[in-house]
Amino acid sequence: MEQNGWGPPAVDLNFLKSGLGVLKLVQMVLSLAGFIIAEVTASPYNWEQMKAFEWISLTIFILTLAVFTTFLASWHKTEAVVRVNWPLVDFVHSGLCFLLWAVNFILTMAAMPLRHWRWYRVYGALPCMILAIISLVTFWATVRMSYRRWHLFSPTPTIPYHYQHLGTEPYS
Repeated sequence: MEQNGWGPPAVDLNFLKSGLGVLKLVQMVLSLAGFIIAEVTASPYNWEQMKAFEWISLTIFILTLAVFTTFLASWHKTEAVVRVNWPLVDFVHSGLCFLLWAVNFILTMAAMPLRHWRWYRVYGALPCMILAIISLVTFWATVRMSYRRWHLFSPTPTIPYHYQHLGTEPYS
């Protein structure tokens, strides 16, 4: 279906079925689950680490939703933004979210000191730590995949052989 500027955007089902699309869906579910678990466990106990975990998870969810929607709706192929290097945008997004999940992992480690094992810390921080580990793995896979796509998108130019030995440019 061709997009003429009116009506709903064309949905790219190939992206939804691709490895990158599935990883983005999984990352959004994990980020939303991390936000919900942190919201439930942080509020009653005034637990600062989990409040930070909550906001970082929500930020990751919103960023991933924006990138996922852009690729799913094929907005990256429109004439207005066709000059944007979208594989680089996806690579930067994945790298940033990987770093944010690493911060979340450190926050959960700080939230579970061994000398203060309370039931709410175990039931709150342990699932968040597991979510952080799984999310780190999925975002690392996305970083690698996006890095490969970025390098395939912009190959390095090569100089033809017959100009290499002359040291001159063509048509000079």
